[in-house]
Amino acid sequence: MHWRKLSIYILTAFILAACATPEQKAARAAAEKAAQQKLQLDLAAQCDPRTAELMQAQMQNPAFFSDPANAKIAQEYMQKVNLPIFQSCYKLAWNNYINQVKLDQARSWAMQRRWDDDMDWMMFRPRWCRSSHNGRTFVHRC
Repeated sequence: MHWRKLSIYILTAFILAACATPEQKAARAAAEKAAQQKLQLDLAAQCDPRTAELMQAQMQNPAFFSDPANAKIAQEYMQKVNLPIFQSCYKLAWNNYINQVKLDQARSWAMQRRWDDDMDWMMFRPRWCRSSHNGRTFVHRC
């Protein structure tokens, strides 16, 4: 594929992404928030299922801390979340999740690189490498 065609496709994708309606943007934001909350609950459930239940109750009720009916549950939530053992377990679970994502990304990049190496004999292809510096990934020409 010529670079000119590729740049037109990329430009078209950016233009279409910018033309999302407010309803589509709100739906996307709601989906992202729901996925983030699900991840938080999954990580908390690895450490303590009761704390995960309390976190879910807090996420579903915006007036969780101000409602007098929830005072006892809110106090239990604060005690459970502030336990050092829960915090260290949650941090370990988060680091494990991040490292798993990085490992999956590295596997994907390795597979793409093998595919590129296999295709080099067929045609000239510019070689692109992926690297990271200070936690940020970037693509550069090899």
